[in-house]
Amino acid sequence: MCTLGVIPHHYLFKTRDLWQNSGQNEVVVEKGDCFRYIGVQGHAHPNEKGLNSGINNAGLAVAITFVDRVTLEDALASKTPRGVLVEDILGHCRTMVEAVQRFISYWNSPLVGGNIVIATPEGGVTIEQLHPLSALEWHSEHPVVRTNHFVNLNADIHVLNELQDTFDWYQRNSRDRYRRTEELLGEEVFDVSSIQMLLSDHEGDHPICSHSGNLVTRSAAIYDLERLELHYHSGSPCNNKWKTFTLS
Repeated sequence: MCTLGVIPHHYLFKTRDLWQNSGQNEVVVEKGDCFRYIGVQGHAHPNEKGLNSGINNAGLAVAITFVDRVTLEDALASKTPRGVLVEDILGHCRTMVEAVQRFISYWNSPLVGGNIVIATPEGGVTIEQLHPLSALEWHSEHPVVRTNHFVNLNADIHVLNELQDTFDWYQRNSRDRYRRTEELLGEEVFDVSSIQMLLSDHEGDHPICSHSGNLVTRSAAIYDLERLELHYHSGSPCNNKWKTFTLS
């Protein structure tokens, strides 16, 4: 479960919430292809690959959230992990158009479902996708929020009866975080310190920064599109132990 947002032209940010008993670890990595890039690598399931967010030295940043008809484990059994696409985009794309073209090139290799948010200093795009459906929203002026449900895509997601209670809980959790993040972004959040405060918010039954219940917040990342920096926090972001990584 993730909370993801964009301040157009300036920042992309993301949290990761994982199960209490998950032993998953994350690392910040720097790699290079046509473009050098830095990002967060951490896999909630052994079959996952790639990065869950990152930025390259063209100022293009990418982050993802999971939404599918089945569990992540079942989705990975037959679909390509989206982290592979994240690294492909970061390593080869300078613009939004190039990034969307790269997404389209995966059409015959269906991706695990979810939101793919791409941000650049010139603007960005949100791709909601659940093969074979997709919906694109271009954003250049207003803040963007995505959690673990679709906003534009009419996917009509069905789940097995034994998963229905869990699915309904996910939906409540996702929509509560979505509403709260939108509310806070309406309060003129424009710099790193104010985004850090947003990601530390504890209000509501399903807070952005979660410490108890089924899911806990394991990390947070803020990408500065102009300075080419990653502000990363391992663990609950309210602990205020952020580290800054600058793309070399």
